[in-house]
Amino acid sequence: MPIIMDDAAESSPALKAFSLLEIVAGMDHPPTLAELTEAASLPKPTLHRWLTMLEGADLLRRMPDGRRYELAARATALAFAILSNNSGSTQRHQILERVVGRLGESCNLTVLEGSEVMYLDRVEAAAPLRVAFQKGSRVPAHASASGKLFLAMMPPAKRDRLIGALTLERHTANTLADAEALRAELGRIRRDGYAFDDEEFLSGLFCVAVPIFDRNGRDCIAALALQAPVVRVSRANAAEHLPTLREAAESLAVTLR
Repeated sequence: MPIIMDDAAESSPALKAFSLLEIVAGMDHPPTLAELTEAASLPKPTLHRWLTMLEGADLLRRMPDGRRYELAARATALAFAILSNNSGSTQRHQILERVVGRLGESCNLTVLEGSEVMYLDRVEAAAPLRVAFQKGSRVPAHASASGKLFLAMMPPAKRDRLIGALTLERHTANTLADAEALRAELGRIRRDGYAFDDEEFLSGLFCVAVPIFDRNGRDCIAALALQAPVVRVSRANAAEHLPTLREAAESLAVTLR
Protein backbone atom coordinates (compact mmCIF):
# COMPACT_ATOMS: atom_id res chain seq x y z
CA MET A 1 0.00 0.00 0.00
CA PRO A 2 1.44 3.43 -0.91
CA ILE A 3 2.59 5.60 2.00
CA ILE A 4 0.97 9.01 1.59
CA MET A 5 3.10 11.92 2.75
CA ASP A 6 1.10 14.05 5.19
CA ASP A 7 1.10 17.85 5.43
CA ALA A 8 3.90 17.89 7.99
CA ALA A 9 6.14 15.87 5.71
CA GLU A 10 5.41 18.30 2.88
CA SER A 11 6.27 21.35 4.99
CA SER A 12 10.07 21.18 4.79
CA PRO A 13 12.75 19.49 2.67
CA ALA A 14 14.24 17.88 5.77
CA LEU A 15 10.99 16.18 6.72
CA LYS A 16 10.38 15.15 3.12
CA ALA A 17 13.78 13.47 3.01
CA PHE A 18 13.22 11.84 6.39
CA SER A 19 9.89 10.43 5.22
CA LEU A 20 11.57 8.87 2.20
CA LEU A 21 14.33 7.44 4.38
CA GLU A 22 11.66 5.96 6.61
CA ILE A 23 10.00 4.28 3.63
CA VAL A 24 13.27 2.68 2.51
CA ALA A 25 14.03 1.48 6.05
CA GLY A 26 10.55 -0.04 6.37
CA MET A 27 10.70 -2.14 3.19
CA ASP A 28 11.73 -5.80 3.38
CA HIS A 29 14.07 -5.48 0.38
CA PRO A 30 16.14 -2.77 -1.30
CA PRO A 31 13.54 -0.95 -3.45
CA THR A 32 13.81 0.28 -7.02
CA LEU A 33 12.95 3.80 -8.12
CA ALA A 34 9.62 2.51 -9.46
CA GLU A 35 8.75 0.88 -6.13
CA LEU A 36 9.64 4.04 -4.22
CA THR A 37 7.56 6.14 -6.60
CA GLU A 38 4.54 3.98 -5.83
CA ALA A 39 5.21 3.77 -2.10
CA ALA A 40 5.71 7.53 -1.69
CA SER A 41 3.03 8.57 -4.22
CA LEU A 42 5.41 11.10 -5.77
CA PRO A 43 6.39 12.03 -9.32
CA LYS A 44 9.64 10.41 -10.46
CA PRO A 45 11.51 13.72 -10.97
CA THR A 46 10.72 14.82 -7.41
CA LEU A 47 11.64 11.45 -5.97
CA HIS A 48 14.86 11.34 -7.96
CA ARG A 49 15.84 14.75 -6.56
CA TRP A 50 15.30 13.58 -2.98
CA LEU A 51 17.20 10.34 -3.58
CA THR A 52 20.14 12.28 -4.98
CA MET A 53 20.13 14.50 -1.89
CA LEU A 54 20.08 11.49 0.45
CA GLU A 55 22.86 9.80 -1.50
CA GLY A 56 24.96 12.94 -1.24
CA ALA A 57 24.45 12.96 2.53
CA ASP A 58 25.57 9.28 2.80
CA LEU A 59 22.13 8.31 4.10
CA LEU A 60 21.18 6.17 1.09
CA ARG A 61 23.28 4.36 -1.47
CA ARG A 62 22.65 2.47 -4.67
CA MET A 63 23.34 -1.22 -4.74
CA PRO A 64 25.90 -2.56 -7.25
CA ASP A 65 23.18 -3.18 -9.85
CA GLY A 66 22.50 0.58 -9.87
CA ARG A 67 18.74 0.05 -9.67
CA ARG A 68 18.02 -0.50 -6.01
CA TYR A 69 18.56 1.63 -2.93
CA GLU A 70 19.57 0.72 0.62
CA LEU A 71 20.50 2.56 3.79
CA ALA A 72 24.06 3.89 3.76
CA ALA A 73 26.64 4.06 6.55
CA ARG A 74 25.46 7.32 8.07
CA ALA A 75 21.85 6.14 8.36
CA THR A 76 22.76 2.81 9.93
CA ALA A 77 25.14 4.54 12.35
CA LEU A 78 22.29 6.82 13.39
CA ALA A 79 19.95 3.85 13.87
CA PHE A 80 22.59 2.10 15.98
CA ALA A 81 23.10 5.21 18.12
CA ILE A 82 19.36 5.55 18.71
CA LEU A 83 18.96 1.91 19.70
CA SER A 84 22.05 2.05 21.92
CA ASN A 85 20.99 5.17 23.78
CA ASN A 86 17.20 5.15 23.88
CA SER A 87 15.14 4.71 27.03
CA GLY A 88 15.24 0.91 26.80
CA SER A 89 19.02 0.54 26.57
CA THR A 90 19.56 0.43 30.34
CA GLN A 91 16.79 -2.12 30.75
CA ARG A 92 18.23 -4.28 27.97
CA HIS A 93 21.67 -4.21 29.56
CA GLN A 94 20.21 -5.25 32.91
CA ILE A 95 18.43 -8.19 31.26
CA LEU A 96 21.71 -9.28 29.70
CA GLU A 97 23.45 -9.00 33.06
CA ARG A 98 20.82 -11.26 34.65
CA VAL A 99 21.19 -13.88 31.90
CA VAL A 100 24.97 -13.87 32.23
CA GLY A 101 24.59 -14.19 36.00
CA ARG A 102 22.32 -17.23 35.62
CA LEU A 103 24.24 -19.00 32.86
CA GLY A 104 27.78 -17.95 33.73
CA GLU A 105 28.67 -17.25 30.09
CA SER A 106 28.97 -14.09 27.99
CA CYS A 107 25.83 -12.97 26.14
CA ASN A 108 25.19 -10.45 23.39
CA LEU A 109 22.27 -8.69 21.76
CA THR A 110 22.62 -8.32 18.00
CA VAL A 111 20.87 -6.83 14.98
CA LEU A 112 21.39 -7.52 11.28
CA GLU A 113 22.97 -4.81 9.16
CA GLY A 114 23.31 -5.81 5.53
CA SER A 115 25.39 -8.97 5.40
CA GLU A 116 26.83 -8.53 8.89
CA VAL A 117 25.66 -8.97 12.46
CA MET A 118 26.27 -5.98 14.71
CA TYR A 119 26.56 -6.16 18.49
CA LEU A 120 24.00 -3.79 19.97
CA ASP A 121 25.05 -4.70 23.52
CA ARG A 122 27.15 -7.31 25.30
CA VAL A 123 27.91 -8.46 28.82
CA GLU A 124 31.05 -10.46 29.54
CA ALA A 125 31.13 -13.36 31.97
CA ALA A 126 33.69 -13.53 34.73
CA ALA A 127 34.66 -17.09 33.76
CA PRO A 128 38.15 -17.68 32.35
CA LEU A 129 38.85 -18.53 28.69
CA ARG A 130 36.37 -15.94 27.45
CA VAL A 131 36.57 -14.15 24.11
CA ALA A 132 35.96 -10.41 24.33
CA PHE A 133 33.87 -8.60 21.69
CA GLN A 134 32.97 -4.95 21.97
CA LYS A 135 29.65 -3.19 21.55
CA GLY A 136 29.45 -2.24 17.88
CA SER A 137 31.55 -5.23 16.75
CA ARG A 138 30.53 -6.87 13.48
CA VAL A 139 30.72 -10.49 12.37
CA PRO A 140 29.69 -12.12 9.06
CA ALA A 141 26.11 -13.40 8.94
CA HIS A 142 26.94 -16.78 7.40
CA ALA A 143 29.55 -17.61 10.07
CA SER A 144 27.66 -16.62 13.22
CA ALA A 145 24.75 -18.10 15.16
CA SER A 146 22.81 -14.83 15.21
CA GLY A 147 23.48 -14.18 11.53
CA LYS A 148 22.25 -17.60 10.45
CA LEU A 149 19.21 -17.08 12.65
CA PHE A 150 18.38 -13.78 10.90
CA LEU A 151 18.79 -15.44 7.50
CA ALA A 152 16.62 -18.39 8.47
CA MET A 153 13.79 -16.24 9.82
CA MET A 154 13.52 -13.77 6.94
CA PRO A 155 11.14 -14.20 3.96
CA PRO A 156 12.53 -16.74 1.42
CA ALA A 157 12.85 -14.24 -1.44
CA LYS A 158 14.79 -11.79 0.72
CA ARG A 159 16.97 -14.61 2.07
CA ASP A 160 17.80 -15.85 -1.44
CA ARG A 161 18.76 -12.34 -2.57
CA LEU A 162 21.03 -11.87 0.44
CA ILE A 163 22.69 -15.28 0.14
CA GLY A 164 23.30 -14.58 -3.53
CA ALA A 165 25.10 -11.36 -2.60
CA LEU A 166 27.15 -12.84 0.27
CA THR A 167 30.83 -13.57 0.04
CA LEU A 168 30.92 -16.92 1.80
CA GLU A 169 34.41 -16.53 3.21
CA ARG A 170 35.80 -19.50 5.11
CA HIS A 171 36.99 -18.43 8.57
CA THR A 172 37.59 -21.90 10.03
CA ALA A 173 37.33 -25.49 8.87
CA ASN A 174 33.70 -25.50 10.07
CA THR A 175 32.50 -22.38 8.23
CA LEU A 176 29.57 -23.04 5.88
CA ALA A 177 31.17 -21.62 2.75
CA ASP A 178 28.86 -23.45 0.33
CA ALA A 179 25.50 -21.85 -0.47
CA GLU A 180 23.58 -25.13 -0.58
CA ALA A 181 25.03 -26.31 2.72
CA LEU A 182 24.12 -22.95 4.23
CA ARG A 183 20.54 -23.18 2.93
CA ALA A 184 20.18 -26.68 4.43
CA GLU A 185 21.39 -25.37 7.80
CA LEU A 186 18.97 -22.43 7.61
CA GLY A 187 16.08 -24.83 7.06
CA ARG A 188 16.97 -26.66 10.27
CA ILE A 189 17.30 -23.39 12.17
CA ARG A 190 13.89 -22.16 11.01
CA ARG A 191 12.34 -25.47 12.05
CA ASP A 192 13.98 -25.61 15.49
CA GLY A 193 13.93 -21.90 16.35
CA TYR A 194 17.58 -21.56 17.40
CA ALA A 195 21.02 -21.52 15.80
CA PHE A 196 24.53 -22.70 16.62
CA ASP A 197 27.93 -21.34 15.67
CA ASP A 198 30.03 -24.46 16.12
CA GLU A 199 33.53 -22.99 15.75
CA GLU A 200 32.47 -21.44 12.44
CA PHE A 201 33.91 -17.96 13.01
CA LEU A 202 36.64 -18.60 15.58
CA SER A 203 38.17 -21.98 16.40
CA GLY A 204 37.38 -23.02 19.95
CA LEU A 205 34.32 -20.76 20.24
CA PHE A 206 30.73 -22.03 20.40
CA CYS A 207 27.60 -19.88 20.26
CA VAL A 208 23.86 -20.51 20.53
CA ALA A 209 21.32 -17.85 19.51
CA VAL A 210 17.56 -17.40 19.84
CA PRO A 211 15.32 -14.91 18.01
CA ILE A 212 13.72 -11.76 19.37
CA PHE A 213 10.46 -11.09 17.56
CA ASP A 214 8.46 -7.93 16.88
CA ARG A 215 5.15 -7.19 18.59
CA ASN A 216 3.31 -9.36 16.06
CA GLY A 217 5.56 -12.32 16.75
CA ARG A 218 6.47 -12.69 13.08
CA ASP A 219 9.62 -10.76 12.21
CA CYS A 220 12.97 -11.44 13.87
CA ILE A 221 14.17 -7.94 14.79
CA ALA A 222 17.15 -8.93 16.97
CA ALA A 223 18.85 -11.97 18.46
CA LEU A 224 20.14 -13.01 21.87
CA ALA A 225 23.20 -15.22 21.88
CA LEU A 226 25.35 -17.02 24.41
CA GLN A 227 29.03 -17.34 23.57
CA ALA A 228 31.53 -19.63 25.27
CA PRO A 229 34.62 -21.77 24.71
CA VAL A 230 33.77 -25.25 23.41
CA VAL A 231 35.30 -26.76 26.53
CA ARG A 232 32.26 -25.42 28.43
CA VAL A 233 29.45 -25.22 25.86
CA SER A 234 28.98 -27.43 22.79
CA ARG A 235 26.26 -29.24 20.85
CA ALA A 236 26.18 -31.78 23.68
CA ASN A 237 24.87 -29.33 26.28
CA ALA A 238 23.82 -26.16 24.46
CA ALA A 239 20.10 -27.05 24.63
CA GLU A 240 20.24 -26.77 28.42
CA HIS A 241 20.59 -22.99 28.04
CA LEU A 242 17.67 -22.50 25.65
CA PRO A 243 14.86 -22.01 28.23
CA THR A 244 16.76 -19.19 29.98
CA LEU A 245 17.73 -17.57 26.67
CA ARG A 246 14.16 -17.71 25.33
CA GLU A 247 12.74 -16.23 28.50
CA ALA A 248 15.23 -13.36 28.31
CA ALA A 249 14.49 -12.88 24.59
CA GLU A 250 10.81 -12.28 25.42
CA SER A 251 11.81 -9.64 27.97
CA LEU A 252 14.20 -8.00 25.51
CA ALA A 253 11.50 -7.89 22.83
CA VAL A 254 9.41 -5.55 24.99
CA THR A 255 12.29 -3.03 25.13
CA LEU A 256 12.65 -2.97 21.34
CA ARG A 257 9.01 -2.30 20.47
